[in-house]
Amino acid sequence: MNKRWVKLIFYALFALSASAAFSKSLSIQIIQNNPGQEKVWSTSYLFEQNITDYFFDTGNIVSSSPVWISDTEEKNKGALRASLDENRIGGMEVLVRIELFYNTSDSSNPEAFLLENIKNVKWKGYEVDTGIQIFEGSAAPEKAGLKNNNEAGLTDFAGFVAYKINNQIRNK
Repeated sequence: MNKRWVKLIFYALFALSASAAFSKSLSIQIIQNNPGQEKVWSTSYLFEQNITDYFFDTGNIVSSSPVWISDTEEKNKGALRASLDENRIGGMEVLVRIELFYNTSDSSNPEAFLLENIKNVKWKGYEVDTGIQIFEGSAAPEKAGLKNNNEAGLTDFAGFVAYKINNQIRNK
């Protein structure tokens, strides 16, 4: 085997070990905060799928919980406890709860994949073993226009949120 192949194999093994050092096992839970709605909107599912795909594509072990419809703070706390328990049993390291705040009062189509339907997004990360909150953040989408007020705009925004969360996870 010549030196070139030895170097290539060495670099490939180094890259694999470096990515493994940063990988986490995490669970994603989307919380739909849309007062007066009792069904999960397609936008919430799209957001969940894009966030999950982002973390999977970056080498993490990812699971997701069913989308939770925010009702009362007491029920939200109960859902958090249940989710932490489930993830502890499942051996996950981090639980990320992402709350989507909807603003559909001025929407041209509240049930469509439109960026204008999302007011803002807040998230909190928890260490599953202890239940301690380890990070939090928020983001608001850019102003919806002709080019981004669609599924692609939502996908880009979800990717941006995932990127911000990923940076927080890596810095912990």
